[in-house]
Amino acid sequence: MLTTFSCWFNRDVTLSEVASSCGRVFQLDDVGINFFDAMLEHILHFDDFNRRENETFLNDVDYITQCTIADLTLKEQYVRSSKRLDTYLYIYRRIEEYINLININYEPLQQFKQQLSTLLISIFEQTSGEQPNLLLENKNLLLKMNILQHLSSITTIDDLNTLNEFFVLGKLSMQAAQMINDNSLQWIDILSKVKTIKFSLNGFIHVYINNQQAFRKFPFDTSVLIYLMQRMHLSKQINQSPFKTFAQLNKQLNLPMMEFFEQFQSIFSNGIKNQWYEMKDIAELFIWLKSQDQLFSQYFSHYSSNVSIDELWEIFLYLYKTTEINNIIGKYLIPTLNERISSVSVSDFQRYTKSAKISLVEIKSEGRSNFISLFEKIFDSYIIKQMNDPLYSYQISQIDCKELLQIGLEMSSTNRLDRFSCLLLVRKIICETDNYYQKTNAEKLKILFENLKNFDKTLSQKYAAEKIIDDEWLNEFLIPNIQVWLKFDQRTYQYLCDNHQNNPWSIYIWSKIVHLSLLKMLTNNHIDILVKMNDWMKNVKHDIYNKTDIFTIILVDKLFELVLSKYSRSILLLPNIDTIMNFIISMRDNTSVKINISEINNFINNGKEIVCDLLRFKSKCSLYRDLLTTDSIIYCFIPLIDLNNTLRTIDRQQYKFPLTTADIDDIIDLPKPKDIDIINIKSNEEFVTRFIQDINEWFNWFDRFVDIFQHIIDWFKNHNVNHANQILSDLLRIRNDPKMTLNEMRMIIVCVLKLLQPFKDLRRLCQLFNCLISFQILNPGTLNSQDTRLKFLTELKRSQPNNTFTIGAHKSYKHNISISDRQQVQWSLTCDNSPCDIIIEYRSNNHKHEILYKQKNVPIHKNILYGQFETQRSGQLIITIDNKNNPVSEIIWYGIKSIGLSTCHLFHGIFNMNYRQTSEIISENEFNKLLDQTFDFIDKLLNGDLTLRTMTKLRSIFYDKNININNEVKKLYTNHPNNDKQIEQVCQWLQIYQYYTHLNVIIECIEKFDILDNEDATIYHLKRLNADENCLLREITEIYKILQECFQNLTHQHLQLIKTVVECSNVVEMMKKSDLYSNHGQHRFQQLRDNLTTQFQLQELNNMILNSWIITYTLIEPFILKTKSFDEFLFRLTQITNLDESSLNHIKGKLLDHKADSRFCKIE
Repeated sequence: MLTTFSCWFNRDVTLSEVASSCGRVFQLDDVGINFFDAMLEHILHFDDFNRRENETFLNDVDYITQCTIADLTLKEQYVRSSKRLDTYLYIYRRIEEYINLININYEPLQQFKQQLSTLLISIFEQTSGEQPNLLLENKNLLLKMNILQHLSSITTIDDLNTLNEFFVLGKLSMQAAQMINDNSLQWIDILSKVKTIKFSLNGFIHVYINNQQAFRKFPFDTSVLIYLMQRMHLSKQINQSPFKTFAQLNKQLNLPMMEFFEQFQSIFSNGIKNQWYEMKDIAELFIWLKSQDQLFSQYFSHYSSNVSIDELWEIFLYLYKTTEINNIIGKYLIPTLNERISSVSVSDFQRYTKSAKISLVEIKSEGRSNFISLFEKIFDSYIIKQMNDPLYSYQISQIDCKELLQIGLEMSSTNRLDRFSCLLLVRKIICETDNYYQKTNAEKLKILFENLKNFDKTLSQKYAAEKIIDDEWLNEFLIPNIQVWLKFDQRTYQYLCDNHQNNPWSIYIWSKIVHLSLLKMLTNNHIDILVKMNDWMKNVKHDIYNKTDIFTIILVDKLFELVLSKYSRSILLLPNIDTIMNFIISMRDNTSVKINISEINNFINNGKEIVCDLLRFKSKCSLYRDLLTTDSIIYCFIPLIDLNNTLRTIDRQQYKFPLTTADIDDIIDLPKPKDIDIINIKSNEEFVTRFIQDINEWFNWFDRFVDIFQHIIDWFKNHNVNHANQILSDLLRIRNDPKMTLNEMRMIIVCVLKLLQPFKDLRRLCQLFNCLISFQILNPGTLNSQDTRLKFLTELKRSQPNNTFTIGAHKSYKHNISISDRQQVQWSLTCDNSPCDIIIEYRSNNHKHEILYKQKNVPIHKNILYGQFETQRSGQLIITIDNKNNPVSEIIWYGIKSIGLSTCHLFHGIFNMNYRQTSEIISENEFNKLLDQTFDFIDKLLNGDLTLRTMTKLRSIFYDKNININNEVKKLYTNHPNNDKQIEQVCQWLQIYQYYTHLNVIIECIEKFDILDNEDATIYHLKRLNADENCLLREITEIYKILQECFQNLTHQHLQLIKTVVECSNVVEMMKKSDLYSNHGQHRFQQLRDNLTTQFQLQELNNMILNSWIITYTLIEPFILKTKSFDEFLFRLTQITNLDESSLNHIKGKLLDHKADSRFCKIE
């Protein structure tokens, strides 16, 4: 054991030999690794000694500490000390371990650390960072030394000494990390342990650069610089741009510039938010970056998103004043400005435009055009956005628009008013109307022309209105209908006329408003508009032409262009618009407004020519008819023609009504029209009026004549009467050819009269053809019971499911049904829910109109309304239902039953007895002789003077034609005195003869279908009835009395039914096999009928077949069921009502597909 003095204990202390030997190592001259190894060996012996026992441990540790401090602080041994740093650092860490082991507060350890730091700093400063360097390479020893812990103890750098200490420890820590292959240690990790750095950024970097050689292997990279910039500010003493300083630092550190700016963005963005940078410095940065598209985009995005619009606008102007903006700057600056500025107020935008105008003088001449171009884009974008957005446009006043328009034109490369943004401003200035929806059309127009009056006259003179004013601008000023136009009183219109001041824009706009308004009005009411415009011009006192009345001249010109000129080929259908026409005539000679004079002259000349054609009978017949009910423009052309000269050139014979016979006049039964008087002319206007009236009286007579005799001529043609074929064709043209002229019609009538001249019994012939009456109402409309309605509706839905239409709630509806010529029509109506207002009318194709029924609140929901009429002419049956008072829709069902007008079969049969069918032409006289023979035979027939042998020639008529005896006889009696008793007698004769002709088929029917259980006495007598052919017709009642007694309740339809059933016996047999008439069969039939009715509701063909099958089932029932007597069979037969030819066609198979019928009959 040794004794030594301890400074820490202030007394002598006892030491171990091992500790003492450690102290002696310091006295050696070894340095570097040699010294470290020697000291390590003794330290390890000391550790081994301590593990065994060491009563002097604290004394030993203190001794080693004091020796180390003494060695590193010897000034005369400074060089040697500087080369023992590895050992000092190791010893320090071991001393720290020993102290921690005994857990005492050992103050010399802190002194040791301070002295060691002082030495490190001194060496670092003197060698500019070249020294110190770690020599030790042993990983475990380096980890034991833990230099990084020394570095971590530095939490505040507030002076140069501490900064150098930080750098030297940082260097040694980095070296240690490299030697132990620890690559995770980074400068940012080291710096992050320092809580406070009181150096400026450039001061900190300056110290680093002065010692830069120390960090060759682990220099600052861009991320470290960015980190330091985030923690430190530049020195306030630097007067240049911070971005320039950053660039210089980057250059001094040999860092990639672009990489720096990539990473600098977040700092830049934060700096913009906190207003660290001045605008001139930011502008300088943008100029540096203008060659880097992506970087500039990113930096400008950071900038623009963190500054106000004012700042953005200022930097825009500043950049232009200091440099020429290239494409990259413009690429990002302008869109951003457009986007940001689009939301600023008008006052702010005006402020921006004014500052731009002021800045223009400061911009170099070579950059002005580019600046103006970019300003235009910004200006256009803002104006277009604001003016097209209803949320903003209303905030812009007319004054604002005028100011903006002025600067928009001044700050423009083209100074063109037709730029879209300028057009929007012009529209606002001219077309702006406050409280639009509260203004009348007149008030809007006043405001419009007042705005035009105050608009810049230089611009309106410089630019053509048609290049500036778009039609769409004027939509809110258009007059949508004539009623609104008529509200323009004299005061309003005069104001408009007085305030245009010959302004070309005002004249153009008025022309467009009139044109577009008329296009809106002129849909299908041209005539009404012309009449009302004509009256309106009188009301507003602008009915007299004045060459200075430009607005009225434009109005009339547009009326001519859009309406009158379209009627150049049918001028006379136009109304009597005397004011408009006088205006047009005057306009030709003297006007300052550009109009189409040649078009007007053509129109007037056409009108004059048409009037002359009218007087010459060369116009279409329809025109004369229309002129009767139309206040025509014809009276405007009459003063322009020489009437007397025109009439002199016309053949006066054509003004005479065709010559007619007394018989013809009697048949037509209308007052015979007068000739046209062309001598006693009081005035041109009076003559034309009378002329039109007289011609239409001719038409009425001609129409009746054609209606009656067309069918006679048709019959003549079928029998090859001379000229009848051509004349019939001409008569059909009268009915169907809309181009037929009056002269042509007159000539055709003359030809027909000539053809009819030889015939003496024309009236009788017309009555036999049922053509004397053009139209007659047989039943004007009758309501029947509800029970009948239900049956009718059921039958109609089954047989005619498409005969229906629906009227919406509170609506009115017209339904048209086409009717052929020469028809007897029965119509019927019913509905589902409620009463209706009903009008039934018939409009024939010759313009005649008949009201058949007209009543309000008709209860067709409970009854059927039905009526009947006869017509010679085809036309339209029009059903009008008014449902306006009904809150729900209504379904209407209607039935139409139409049959041809009855013809006299006996007449045709008798005529054909004398007429021999030939292809040769027969003259009128020869044909008249045949008619005389026919009428002689008819007279004998009516007198009963014919024998049954003679009647045999007519047997086929009675048997095949299904004739109604009563109707036939009445027609044959047309030229005889009306003797009902005698007619009844003749009907009795011919009815018995009709029974006589059907006797054989009746007996065949009874036998064929085995209808009677036993032989019947009546049948027995009928079979043995002898035929007396010498019997006169008047004697037939006595001789064949039994026929009358047996068959008196049978109609001609029943006889036809018997004949049809015999001819179609296969239908009866099929029905018999189906067993549909037994009690059980009837029940099955009803089920099948109901099921199929439902199934075929929307299947028209199947529904028609089903309906035919049901009708057939009813008709043939008497022929299937057995009866006890002949009378019972006849009684059953008479129970079938409503028989007609169409009913029998169902059995004949004309409407019934027997295969389908068989399908229905196969009931399981």
